[in-house]
Amino acid sequence: MEKIKISSHTELVMRIMNLKAEKYTREEELRYSFKEFVYTLNPVSLVKESLHNLAEDREVKFDMAKIGINLGANFLIDKIMGRNRSIKGFLSSVLIEKLSSLFLNNNNNISKIISEVSKLLHPKSEQDSIPQ
Repeated sequence: MEKIKISSHTELVMRIMNLKAEKYTREEELRYSFKEFVYTLNPVSLVKESLHNLAEDREVKFDMAKIGINLGANFLIDKIMGRNRSIKGFLSSVLIEKLSSLFLNNNNNISKIISEVSKLLHPKSEQDSIPQ
């Protein structure tokens, strides 16, 4: 803290007003930083921020697509082969699921499948495909 020489009543009043203004500014900064601190401790905001960061990661997107394709394939196999209807359906669905997982878990195959599915979901417009 600096020592300021005050020689008159006006200088004293000005110094008091200056210190009060400085105190008010510091209190506002403290309130703001406390609110930020409380916000960072909020579990919902922590999870939300983590999910946003994960959603931007390319590898996570690829892994989530892989999981979705595996789940969809297993669901279709279970429904088609009748996993819950008989022993024969159960064994055949397990066998086909194992074979499909070998095929789907190959990174080359999964990237081709993802690109084809994305082409189906987001086809190019006709104007984009016409050469000019």
